Amino acid sequence: MAGEEGEFAVGAEAASERQAREGRSVFLRWLLFYLVCLAGIIGLTWLAPAVPLAPWISGGAAPVLGWFLIPFASFAVPVFWIRRAPYSRRKLAWQLLLPLVTGSVLGFVAQGAGEDSALKERGRWADAKVVAVENDHSNKTRQCTLRKPNGQEVAPELKEGDGCEDGVGRGEVVRVRYDPEGLASPEGKSWKPGSYGVAIAVLGTVFVGFGMWGSMRMSRQDQ
Repeated sequence: MAGEEGEFAVGAEAASERQAREGRSVFLRWLLFYLVCLAGIIGLTWLAPAVPLAPWISGGAAPVLGWFLIPFASFAVPVFWIRRAPYSRRKLAWQLLLPLVTGSVLGFVAQGAGEDSALKERGRWADAKVVAVENDHSNKTRQCTLRKPNGQEVAPELKEGDGCEDGVGRGEVVRVRYDPEGLASPEGKSWKPGSYGVAIAVLGTVFVGFGMWGSMRMSRQDQ
């Protein structure tokens, strides 16, 4: 009888240790997953304007991945990961909605930081003439097409809030800081490098923290 009780105690202890190891493994797996997603979002959206790359990367692949695909993956992978629990018993962890939203916002913030970095490092001041105004007298954001005195176009367009205000019309000359590579949006004469560090740190913490919380909840459905 005593031998059976001893074997039961040893078996319970072994099961407890195995469960603890599995818990640590699941925790580390999701931590690595969200840290990789975080690095991907910040890296891609910051690099797109900051580092001259192929146009299809800077203007297409990198923003799409950083704004949408990676944040969506941070939500979809824990939800659709193959688990032992039947679909009828699975409940969506509401915490996973936060990484989906904050990941996208983080992508836009990181892109803003990358554009500021680009304008600071390789930007040039120039007087440019407004040759066309889009979305004038409408509810959409105004955009001004600019050309330098030598006829060279300043790309992309100058947006409302960055110098293309209601009082700026075709034929006027505005002073802007622009990116010769055309990757960062031009800014008006009042431009100063912004500070994005705190916003990126807060959004990154929310992204990883709530992602981990929700993923661990979903993982416990397997047990």
